Order: sequence, then structure tokens, then C-alpha cells
Amino acid sequence: MKRSQLPLIELRQATFRLGEQLVFKQVDWFLQKGQHWIVTGPTGAGKTVFCRALLGELLLVGGEYRLRLATRAGRAPEESIEYLTATQWAYDRVEGAPSRWFSLDCEQSPLVADLLSWRAIENINPFEVVARSPEQIARWNRRADRVVQQLDIPFLLERPWLALSDGERRKVALAQVLMRAPRLLILDDPFAGLDAAYRRHVRDLLDDLIRRRTVPLILVSSHSDDWPRGMTHLVHIERLRIAGQGPLNQMKRDPAVARFLHGRQQHVAPPRVGRATPKMNRPGPELVAFQDVRIQWNDTVLLDAVNWTVHAGESWAILGPNGSGKSTLLSYILGDNPRAYASHVRVFGRRRGSGESVWDIKRHMGWISPEFHQAFDASLTGLETVLTGLTDSFALSSVPTARQREQARRELRKMGLLHLAERPFGQLSTGQQRLLLLARALIKAPRLLILDEPCQGLDPASRRAFCAEVDRRIRQGATVLYVTHRPSEIPSSIEHSLQLRAGQAKIVHRKKSS
Repeated sequence: MKRSQLPLIELRQATFRLGEQLVFKQVDWFLQKGQHWIVTGPTGAGKTVFCRALLGELLLVGGEYRLRLATRAGRAPEESIEYLTATQWAYDRVEGAPSRWFSLDCEQSPLVADLLSWRAIENINPFEVVARSPEQIARWNRRADRVVQQLDIPFLLERPWLALSDGERRKVALAQVLMRAPRLLILDDPFAGLDAAYRRHVRDLLDDLIRRRTVPLILVSSHSDDWPRGMTHLVHIERLRIAGQGPLNQMKRDPAVARFLHGRQQHVAPPRVGRATPKMNRPGPELVAFQDVRIQWNDTVLLDAVNWTVHAGESWAILGPNGSGKSTLLSYILGDNPRAYASHVRVFGRRRGSGESVWDIKRHMGWISPEFHQAFDASLTGLETVLTGLTDSFALSSVPTARQREQARRELRKMGLLHLAERPFGQLSTGQQRLLLLARALIKAPRLLILDEPCQGLDPASRRAFCAEVDRRIRQGATVLYVTHRPSEIPSSIEHSLQLRAGQAKIVHRKKSS
């Protein structure tokens, strides 16, 4: 067989080792030229592990693994692959970049234009002298301009990295990998954190790459409505093994895949449904109030004249496109944005700047966000992760009592997560980590629960279980602020929405069914 006809990646009766465990035992899988694969599977099934095996990052203990990709001179084939993991999408593309919630000063943050320069893309030390011919520079500039225009991000070029929203950072991360002109592109949940219009834009862009035969694509995604039309094959992962693989149209009809895509896996433990306390019909005490507040980042006004009140027992969805001000609005409530102290914002009945500390406020809140997730300590066990919610910390400052440990176990048991109690946080899938952080946010029964894109990284069944747990808490009287770009992920019990668009905040109350 000619080399041009050989698979780009070949696994033949391959078995890999992950720590002390053998995974993907005696697996056969091939990536042929012209193929583009979807990778699906439940939360924690091993999709990321499978991608690491394709990259050659796992120890091969049996069978064959071959990688046949064209490479640039002096580079290994593995260096021709660009793999954006769920955690790298929005944060790790800038080494050491902190979450903006932990650094309010953007002066030292690089501009997006700097991150898309040829020196940054090729990882050249800023103190290293590297010569480029005028032709090389011109060729690079043409490629960079083309990618920036394709992704519709010229307006971001002069923005500091730390000033970008989660979705905007994802756009920049995608631009970086495309500028490297990879021979194989692996994207893990590339549509998470993007609004509906930009999800369509990215899907069309990926379809364009497929039509132009620019690069083979492997896409890890559980949202079938996001899949580019040009995807050709699907591999379904369960329990660290390949449960099925084949042409996409054929695999969509596979019973196991169909159950997965519709969120009907039998092995996903739903949260326990406890007795719900009837909610009061009249509004409870005021918890959050904005009075004629201007929401802005540095000199950029995102929202003007926001008037909004949240009472105890209410549940709100906060909606709007990328960059509309959702996360900045939350930062005014959480106390992380100093502009809140110059605005008429009250939280738990106290105006910001009246003498309370940030931690006085956060003691009564539970919170999840993509930024918070990335800042979390990967070495903690699942149980320790939940226990940190009692002290609003990122680590255990003291030895927990037996009562506290049982309280954390009870929260894990409610959500079907007790089997993760002794597992290190960093060794879990993104979806499992997100569920643990929900348990952490709930352990102290907070007066206000803030969920910012909480279903990122969850498979359909886990999303349903997550929303069912939030619904249960709402029925018991919890006050919830829920941010998402996907209306299908909004728990059914949420009654109101704050819709942000074109600098305005519009309040919509859901009509109650009679």
C-alpha cells in the first residue's frame, strides 16, 4: 500500500496504561485521509483519555500505535497536532494568566494582538533574536489577517486578555491554533461558552475547513445540533473503551448513541428528589438591588441604567450574547469589581462600600463559573473539594470535623457523586469536576446561588440531572441566578429572566401556567 493511502493515525489491537489502569484494551481505530470524527460519551467516560492516546501521551503496553502526519523540518509528528482541551480553551493559552476575578488590573495583561503575533504563536522567547525574511513576514501577516477575519474578531485586537469574556477568550484560542496551520485539529467542546449566533459562525468555519480539505478534524461534542455538516464518522466512548464506531449517519441510529444524545443513559445517577417546601407567593426580602447602575469594564460601557431587584426565593436566568456584560454584572454582585462601590448596588440589604468585606458578602453565596473552575486546586479529593465550600476557600485551612465530613458526604450522596469522594479533582473529567463544584456551592445552603455557565462540559444526561437538582433547590425556596447561552439548559423552575442586549437590560417575567 502506498504511504499516501495509509491511515494518518492507526491503533491496531492497542492497549494503553493510565496510571495503574489499563485503558482502551485491544482497540482498533483508524483515521483515514478525508475523515472527520465526532467523539461522544457520558461524563467521565474517557473522551479526553482517548484524545491523549491519539496524541501518543499514554504508555502503549500492547498492540500498535502509528502516527503518520507531515511535519515541518526538525519537528516530531506530535507537534503537528493542535489539541484544545476543555480547560485550555479559554485560560491556558496565556501561560500563567490569572482569572480576571483575581486580578482587576489589566495594565499588565497582554493585548489580543500581542497574543496573535508570530512570536507568540510560534512560542519564541521575547529575548531571543529570530530573523524572518520580508516574504515570511508578509506570508504570516496574510494568514493572520485571514484567520482574524474568518473568526470575526478584529474588534478584539486592542483589548487586554483579562478584559475578555469567557466566550471571547475561546474565540482568541481558536484563532491561535488555526494560525499554527496544524496537520490535525482536535477540539474539545469548542462551542461551550459561545452564544447561538457565534456557535453557528464557528460551525460554518469548521465546515469551510472541511470543504477546503485544510485539516482533519476530531471534535469532542455532545450537542449534535452544533456538529458541522461535513463530519463523517463517530466514535462513542463508555467506561474507557470504544463502545461503537463507524460512519456518522449509521452511528446516529445506534441505540446506545441515540440514548446518549437524548440524555437517557441508564447508568447516570439522578439526584435524590426530596420533599420540596412550598414557595411563598409574596416576594421575600430584597437580596440584590441595582438602581440606575452603569455596568462597564474600564472605559467601555456594557450596560446603561440597569434597574433590577432580586428577592429571596426568586430564580432568574441572565441571558445575552458574548460580551454583553453578563459576567461583569455578576462581578458587581460578588464584590470583585471596584466599580460596584461607586454605584448604587445593594447586596443582602447593604450598599456596596458600607464597611463589609468581600468575604462577608460571599459567606452567604454559592458560586460556580468557568473562571472559578480553572482556579481550583487539582490535588484536592472530591470530598475535600466540597468541604472547602464551608469556608469559601480553595484549600482546607483546618482538619474538618466528623460532622463536616458527613455533611459533605450527604451532599455528594444527594447528587449521585459519592463514588468521587476520594478521587483527586485533577484526575476527573470536566463534567465530574463541574458537578462537584455544584455540591460545593450548595453545602452551606447559601442565601444566593450564582451559576455562571454551569453546564459546560456536561453530557446530556448529566445536564438533565444537574438541572433537576437546581429545580429541586428552587422548589425548596433557593434564590438562583443562572447564566447560560443555551435556553435548553435553563432549569424549568426558573421564573424570570434578565436579557442583556445592545447596552440594555430587559426584565421578562415568565407567564405562569393556569
